[in-house]
Amino acid sequence: MSSSLNYLDWKTAHGRILESFPGKTVMMLFSGGKDSSVVLHFMQRAGRDFGFSFKTFAGLYPQHVFSPSVCEMLDRYWRQRGVVIDWHPIQETDDRLGAALSEGISPCLICNTAKKTALVQYIEREAIDMRSLVIVVSYSLWDLVSASIEHTLTSDFALADALPTVRHKSTEDRFLETSQRFYGYLRFKSGFAVFKPLIRYNDQDILKVVSDEGLPLLSTFCRYRDYRPKRLFSRYFERTGLKFDFDKVWAFARTVHQVPDEGFFTELGEECYLRGAI
Repeated sequence: MSSSLNYLDWKTAHGRILESFPGKTVMMLFSGGKDSSVVLHFMQRAGRDFGFSFKTFAGLYPQHVFSPSVCEMLDRYWRQRGVVIDWHPIQETDDRLGAALSEGISPCLICNTAKKTALVQYIEREAIDMRSLVIVVSYSLWDLVSASIEHTLTSDFALADALPTVRHKSTEDRFLETSQRFYGYLRFKSGFAVFKPLIRYNDQDILKVVSDEGLPLLSTFCRYRDYRPKRLFSRYFERTGLKFDFDKVWAFARTVHQVPDEGFFTELGEECYLRGAI
């Protein structure tokens, strides 16, 4: 059954994780979209309720999406709520996205790689102790469904000798990234952890929180968004009014895709996970 979304139920569902955050370096990855805005809204309230602070990391890429006026609007709103967004320019240009497309490479792959690199570099530059670091990521249930469908189409059904017109990640990398999303809380031996607090919720529930709370969102869309499989599948879900059940999706992924247990991912090591799986 689909789960409704509100702060009190969300807080109860994740209470054991949230109560472990005081004393840790909690880093929320923020994109300005609906998913990360709802998570930031909940994290701000949870920080007050459970007594922890957190950093908010936002990678400014693609550049045409993060105009100064939009960033100023978001920054002003969240500062009024006591949240300071740490905006980070990405050392890659929008020209690279167009060039990638002309080379038959997905612009989304370039963007995703650039943001991961910036995150790792930030952690290294700030000398953040990985043993106490918790990264908060805003995958939703629709992300899980879309990634699972993409993996099925491109890995299970596609002709092995037929190269796609626009190349995304390799089959192995896609499987790694898709599989790890199903684990809401991954804790590595060193103490490093990754928290995914929205994976049981549909977009309809997330958008209702955005509407009810009046959360501001990015108003500029990426001009390459149609090359993102997630976006294409979401349009279909929207038009047909589909909602999903996490337990059914998880059972499908375990049976059909043979998703490994969480120990497989925690054995990868922190940097390998950050660069290749998250």
